Amino acid sequence: MGAGGRWIASLKVVLCAACAERTADHPQRPPVPLAEVLAVTVDSLRVSDRTDRPVPNPRTTGGTTCQACGGPASWHRTVRGRWMLVEPGDWPTHHIPAGKRWRVAGDGTAVNLGPSVPSDTCRISHFDVCPARPAPADSSVLLALWRRHADAS
Repeated sequence: MGAGGRWIASLKVVLCAACAERTADHPQRPPVPLAEVLAVTVDSLRVSDRTDRPVPNPRTTGGTTCQACGGPASWHRTVRGRWMLVEPGDWPTHHIPAGKRWRVAGDGTAVNLGPSVPSDTCRISHFDVCPARPAPADSSVLLALWRRHADAS
């Protein structure tokens, strides 16, 4: 950074001389409580406010069928707020590639397990085995499920 840097306590950063000059004219903004920031963020992420379609409730859903292939699945919201179809049943984790392993939490949220303990079980996203999509090439189990769904449709 060199000489001329300035510590901005309200931002908890050190700025170079040029940046410190640009911020010198601006008045200090009062801090915003974290609860207010989170409330605005959560409200802006509500799916029901942004779409006309009804949002499924993962706690009460009894399952549905994929619109593309007709295969059985159930809707679950991911940790990042997206909705995904999850295949019924559990699978041994060591047969499923890392990144495609899911667990459904008690509140219905789908959590990606990534590289987890191989002796555990996991769930699979229907999008990975839907015959309306390209065949999976990274797992023989996923390919077998994809073929089974393709034969059924």
